Amino acid sequence: MDYLSEIAPEHTLCFSGHRPARLPGNGDPGAPEMQALAAALRQELVAAVGRGKTIMLHGCMAGWDIICAEQVILLKAQYPLVRLISLAPYRVGFFSHEKCWTPGWVSRARDVFSQHDMGIKIAGCYRPGIYHERNCTLIDHASELICYWDGGGGGTKYTVERAEEKGLAICNLYERRKIRFM
Repeated sequence: MDYLSEIAPEHTLCFSGHRPARLPGNGDPGAPEMQALAAALRQELVAAVGRGKTIMLHGCMAGWDIICAEQVILLKAQYPLVRLISLAPYRVGFFSHEKCWTPGWVSRARDVFSQHDMGIKIAGCYRPGIYHERNCTLIDHASELICYWDGGGGGTKYTVERAEEKGLAICNLYERRKIRFM
């Protein structure tokens, strides 16, 4: 994690959001509501790059983290200075600890990990509190947060509250999704 101490938070944004079950269309990229959300996310990412955000941190979990990372990878073709850093909570047994890791999400994550600029892990294996530590690390090294938070409890709630306390600019795409689907 030494690399994180070398990056400037004013050039960094991070992501936080729900696992697939709490996302539109369960995070399926083919679902119309997920396509609309991905388009809104791309707009926010382009605007963030315009504000000088070139380092983007994601927390490596199935759902919002992987979706954001996929969009950053697409953005890199247009903005080659953008860097994607994958900040995993731990390494050993990573995909097996959470039930949200279906074969489809594992495949999407592996694709992201094969294209990121850097991968960092907090710990070698799972331990209590590791997700909290990962969330704190994300917020402590960024000046902006793009999230998908439905107002419910969980790690995303804590991360958004911590970002508010730290004075990060926050864009919650859940609040902005007033889109009608046919």
